[in-house]
Amino acid sequence: MSRIGVMSDTHDHLDNVRKAVALFNRLKPDLVVHCGDIVAQFVLKEIGGLRMPVSGVYGNCDGDRAALRERAEEFGLALHDGPYGFDLGGKRIVVSHQPLKPLPDCDFYLHGHTHKLRHEGTGPAVVNPGEACGWLSGRATVAMLDTDTAEVEFHDL
Repeated sequence: MSRIGVMSDTHDHLDNVRKAVALFNRLKPDLVVHCGDIVAQFVLKEIGGLRMPVSGVYGNCDGDRAALRERAEEFGLALHDGPYGFDLGGKRIVVSHQPLKPLPDCDFYLHGHTHKLRHEGTGPAVVNPGEACGWLSGRATVAMLDTDTAEVEFHDL
């Protein structure tokens, strides 16, 4: 069984980042994926508190990518230009910040940017965890994806 914690659009909201880290550390996914818009380097220190591998992509509000990448590496986090694809548990996962059209060839496609919860489709299953910051919608959320069942649980922070 492979489970992925999915977060996006943290936009420097440190309290909610800490809540997300505590939640994922309790739920123990195999991996946490950040779908972009971390924004500032100081957020990476909080994300570095995760006790599992963390990977992510840059968002449109992530300005100094070289500095973010360097700081992320200090905490053992991997940041990539999107779309970024990888395999986990025999499944292909593709991550980007902004929604892609057409959808990529994969089992699961994860994105952020719209700040809206999304779980739809089967080929690929598309997941947007919403916004961890809660700035636009007033609701701060992350998601847990089970890659064996394609089930997604959204969690309020």
